Amino acid sequence: MLYSLSMDGSTTGLPGGSLAFAKLCGAGNDFIVLDGEAARSAPGAETIRLLCDRRYGVGADGLMLLRRGSGAGAGGDDAAFEVDFYNADGSGGMLCGNGARCALERARILGWIEPDRAVGFRFAGRDYRGSSLGEGMARFELDPRVRMDAPRLVRVGDLSLSGRFVDVGSPHFVVDVAAILDGDGRRAFGSLDDVPLDALGQAVRNHPDFGAAGVNANVTELLGATLFVRTFERGVEAETLSCGTGSASSALVRWRDGELRPPVTVVARSGDELAVDFEAASDGSLTRLSLSGPAIQTFEGRVVALPLYGQAVY
Repeated sequence: MLYSLSMDGSTTGLPGGSLAFAKLCGAGNDFIVLDGEAARSAPGAETIRLLCDRRYGVGADGLMLLRRGSGAGAGGDDAAFEVDFYNADGSGGMLCGNGARCALERARILGWIEPDRAVGFRFAGRDYRGSSLGEGMARFELDPRVRMDAPRLVRVGDLSLSGRFVDVGSPHFVVDVAAILDGDGRRAFGSLDDVPLDALGQAVRNHPDFGAAGVNANVTELLGATLFVRTFERGVEAETLSCGTGSASSALVRWRDGELRPPVTVVARSGDELAVDFEAASDGSLTRLSLSGPAIQTFEGRVVALPLYGQAVY
């Protein structure tokens, strides 16, 4: 059965009975992007879940609502634009690095910002800077005030995982695939591809050591000077093809452990490359942190109705 769209949970639907959107992809992380001038408020959580459903809706890892700002300053009232971000499960309020890069590219396409010019913008209530680099690339400048804990041991069944908790605006637990050991203390998985991340990632994501909010789970493998990263994302509740904050967190862990220097090339599950660049003061604190890589608008469209799993939920 089909039901018309609504933005606020009512059954009345939008004026005209449809919702215009753009679809953008950042290194395999894909997003539904709404223009705040056409959609004044974000959809409700259930509508977001349906829109992001890959069978019942458009399909995406998340949804963003962009609103044009008044300038190109560091943020707030001077921000070039503002972004409300929501995961595929309807939860919001967290940073998404690939989402921020896609938002920059969408803002350029809309004519809100100029290419190759750094601008201030607000994402999930916090101020950042970044730029659309043209040709489907964007650079996002994260807050360098990063939290990184000392290594800790997390147990999942018979496995022990030695890794670090990192928060670059979204929380991650980062572990080297070689540091996942079985009950006999031997390496559990021969390579990154061997890790059953849907099961292991879900267990880490909900591990009591990380509290009720949980954590994103990253497993990494360093081959030469290239860092390969897989991510189980909180809010998507599955492995995604890429995660910007997870890539940044994983690169920083390898740097802290003395294995890599910036810029770090990260290869996502999609095969796309992301560049994590940063600078540190003499005391080890970061003074700059950026994430660069592909951000492509794949298409624009209009949703006129959604099949709501056989029942009306609006």
